[in-house]
Amino acid sequence: MQNIYDNNKFFNEYIEMRNKDINANNLIEKPIFLSLLPCLKDKKVLDLGCGYGDLCKLADTDGATKIVGVDISKNMIDLAIKTNSSNKIKYIIKPMEKINEINEKFDFVLSSLAFHYVENFDKLIKDIAKLLHKDGYLIFSQEHPVATAFIPPKNKNIDTKVDIENKRYYLLSDYNNNGIRTVHWNIDGVKKYHRNISTIINTLIDNGLQIEKVIESYADDETIKLEPKYKYQNDRPYFLFIKAKLL
Repeated sequence: MQNIYDNNKFFNEYIEMRNKDINANNLIEKPIFLSLLPCLKDKKVLDLGCGYGDLCKLADTDGATKIVGVDISKNMIDLAIKTNSSNKIKYIIKPMEKINEINEKFDFVLSSLAFHYVENFDKLIKDIAKLLHKDGYLIFSQEHPVATAFIPPKNKNIDTKVDIENKRYYLLSDYNNNGIRTVHWNIDGVKKYHRNISTIINTLIDNGLQIEKVIESYADDETIKLEPKYKYQNDRPYFLFIKAKLL
């Protein structure tokens, strides 16, 4: 159960990045995620990997009756309490691997860019299904599998992307080799878990969830004007979004 956000170097660099107006979270991930959300008025909402609570606060503003935000990081929960509190929001320091300890049900389970940190995806989805009311929804985003797949060869320096005639080409390997990937992101040794799309989709189906919408991230013209490099979303998307209903 990895807790990189309580590494102060990682946490500070992450918050500095998120505080910038122009970043992939603000311009690409968040708008697409919000497009999948219906009105949450009178609903009970669980946010997994809630970070500093921006989705929890959105649910509160939208009229949800109760919101529970769960995150493994004390740094994140402390910031959420400081910046996104409400009498309808409860924040819990807890890894997603232990959400089976939560003894209530929800209309919506949300998660933004957190599932790729969890090793046992089947257990996670089983636990989520038990936390949802019948006809409840799971809506989540994660890093796109084409972004997590690559395993670099040992002791070799190779280019993983090349720009040719205003188009970007990426090196891809190990797409069907599900498992751990260890990368440098602000700090060394960050662990992510790669799963191909068929594994993700079939795990949801096998646990009683019906897929209603799948979106692979993209950047519109306005976003590309603000940050031209996001045009390369057409060549390799950053994020995968799924909306699924518990039958």
